Amino acid sequence: MSKSVYVIWDDIYHPEKTYKDIVAKLFNNDRWELKTTYFARDILKLDKAPDLVVNLTIGRPDGEADLTADEQQKLKEMVMAGMSMMYVHAGLACVQDNTPIFDIALGRFASHPKEHYAVYCCALPGINHPIMNGVEPFEDNDEHYFCKVNVESSQPFMCSISVAGTEIAGWTQELGRGRVCSITPGHNIPILAKMQKLLENAAAWCVKEI
Repeated sequence: MSKSVYVIWDDIYHPEKTYKDIVAKLFNNDRWELKTTYFARDILKLDKAPDLVVNLTIGRPDGEADLTADEQQKLKEMVMAGMSMMYVHAGLACVQDNTPIFDIALGRFASHPKEHYAVYCCALPGINHPIMNGVEPFEDNDEHYFCKVNVESSQPFMCSISVAGTEIAGWTQELGRGRVCSITPGHNIPILAKMQKLLENAAAWCVKEI
């Protein structure tokens, strides 16, 4: 049986065209029922929650107001009831501490260098997570995200390394009946092409297929 997935995408720094090919490769097949939106609030309006929401942006384009505390809490409750979430790169932007969204993601964007550097991504030494099965280390120029991550409550599984430093680049948690995966690389097409197996595994883990 196919799984339903909503992809939230498109902002001025992370346009839809950057992610169009990778989203098609991941979700335009018999395993998934794909829908896309620019607005995070669209998820709250659904009669039935999807199996998975993939946040490629924060989902508030054109100056739309941030999600209220009540709206964030509703999303959290949807995850606890079984809807899973992926945050990829800019999906982690604008997450605030001590909010329901942080409770879901267990991490947030903190900073990135102004310049794009060659970023090398690999499994964290000593960590064996199914998301990394068959994923070889990859490297390309990217916007190297540095994030605040709740490492006590999450399971980090991947790191990213550049001349700017070393950072956690992937982590997961289980929240109620839902699963959440956050991945920090993915600003441009070349590195996204090298992330296909990683993102396939992450989506499969989120919907409990692996």
